[in-house]
Amino acid sequence: MPMNLAAGVESRCKYCDSYVTRDFRRVYGDDDNRAHRCHDCDTLVRLREGSAAGLEVSTPDPQESPGRHGSETAEWCQ
Repeated sequence: MPMNLAAGVESRCKYCDSYVTRDFRRVYGDDDNRAHRCHDCDTLVRLREGSAAGLEVSTPDPQESPGRHGSETAEWCQ
C-alpha cells in the first residue's frame, strides 16, 4: 500500500514554521505526515525519540532548557 503524501499535507514545521521536506515528514512526522518539530527547532536525538511526530520525549527540550544542545553558551564555558 503506497504512502499517502498528498499535496495538501503541510510542508512547514508546526512548532517553528520552517520548511520541512516531504521525506522528513514521511520519516519523522506523525501518522498524517506532519512535522511537529524539525532540525531548526529541535535536536536529532529528540527527533529520533519522536518529537517530530508530536510525542513527549524524555530528553530535555532545547527550547525550554537554554544552554543545552548548543542553543546558548553555558556560563561555565565563557
